[in-house]
Amino acid sequence: MEILYIVIGLIIIGSIINAISEWLGNVKEKKAKLRAHPVLQKELKQTSELMTKCQKVNDALVAENKRWSDKIDQLGDEINQLTLDLEISEKDNEALVAENKRLADKINQLTSNLEISRKDIERANQRISEIKQERDRFKSGLKEQHDLYIALQSKSNNSVTKITSLYSDFLLLEYDVIARYLENKTRPARIEGKRIRQLKQESKLHLEKYRQMMYKFEYLLNLFPELSTYVDDFESLKQLEAASSINNFKEEYDKVRDYISKEEYLKLSIDDRNQLALDKYIKGPKTNWQIGRDYELFCGQEYEKEGWNVSYFGMEQKLEDLGRDLIAIKNNRIHIVQCKFWSQKKVIHEKHIMQLYGSTIAYAYDKDMLWDEILPVFITNTELSKTAKIIADKLGVKVVKKDMAEFPRIKCNIGKDEYGFDTKIYHLPFDQQYDRTRIKQGQGFFANDVKTAVSKGYRRAYRYFGN
Repeated sequence: MEILYIVIGLIIIGSIINAISEWLGNVKEKKAKLRAHPVLQKELKQTSELMTKCQKVNDALVAENKRWSDKIDQLGDEINQLTLDLEISEKDNEALVAENKRLADKINQLTSNLEISRKDIERANQRISEIKQERDRFKSGLKEQHDLYIALQSKSNNSVTKITSLYSDFLLLEYDVIARYLENKTRPARIEGKRIRQLKQESKLHLEKYRQMMYKFEYLLNLFPELSTYVDDFESLKQLEAASSINNFKEEYDKVRDYISKEEYLKLSIDDRNQLALDKYIKGPKTNWQIGRDYELFCGQEYEKEGWNVSYFGMEQKLEDLGRDLIAIKNNRIHIVQCKFWSQKKVIHEKHIMQLYGSTIAYAYDKDMLWDEILPVFITNTELSKTAKIIADKLGVKVVKKDMAEFPRIKCNIGKDEYGFDTKIYHLPFDQQYDRTRIKQGQGFFANDVKTAVSKGYRRAYRYFGN
């Protein structure tokens, strides 16, 4: 609005200047005409002075016009700058609008995600609640299982009755399903449903008695595994009539039956079935104790090949061997030997070396022997730890690494019969007296097979013999 006023002012000033210029022209023209006239001359002078004043006014107006023109130019520049700024502001405004839209979309997306997250949290909380309930049920089931296990350990009538009842309910669950369906269908058959439930109770009673008898039967087989050979049929059961007692039955039971089938036992000759059982024992899986015993036998026989008299102290004393598996004597020398046949992944630690060393000292003290007459020997198939090697070296324990090869296992010994006469007897590794039987020097040997033992006049041991 200010610019408009300035422009109008400039137009008015320009009109005034033009009018004054036109008037001055007329004056000059009149001045030329009236110079000769004195009065006019005076007026002319006054007019000239007036013109001078007008000229000054005109100059002032021109200067003011120039000032206002400059002002207009300046204002024009400012207007251009404002226009430019306005364009930039419009662009910034568009950018701000776009950014505002983007932020609004982002807020909407976050709000949507928040709603989804809220629903996920609700589902998660619900799942957590379900898991907690399931955990509580699981704990309750574990407690029930534990209580049932404790009850079963007692092997009481109550515990057996409880487990058979639970097992019967499980097997007869279909009866409950059918009865529930009949009782709740569109046209209920309640009488038939009741009959099904009664039938379930009768079946459960018979099933419980059957399961209780099976548990008792399996318990007996667990106590007396020898019975498993005779329970296949009634003909085999009749053979038990000859046993006067359980103890006699266990002693008379032939361990060969544990390694061969019933058909093989009945079909083969005594020597052949004994040999087959021995072969299966040698090739079959063994307990750690059986492996350890075989390794002691192998190491002992290696000593005997070199003329040593060997006592298989570990086999005879078992857990009370004091770490002395073998006691080998030759002339005035004695070796106290410990044998360890372990997995190749395991190593021998120093405690085993120190146990053998202490046991050797105790042996020397009990026998009142000098230390230089006795030597602790540690035989193993695996490696010693670094510390164990250092301890063995400092204590003077001889360490021998030896793998187990095939060796004869049948003990052939000259014992006494029930009348006190010498009799040649051989023992298989699974016979009752095998571990306690000691082959006296010059009175027996180890045989590789049954045929060799029998050819030299030896028979298999009965339960009454072995020494």
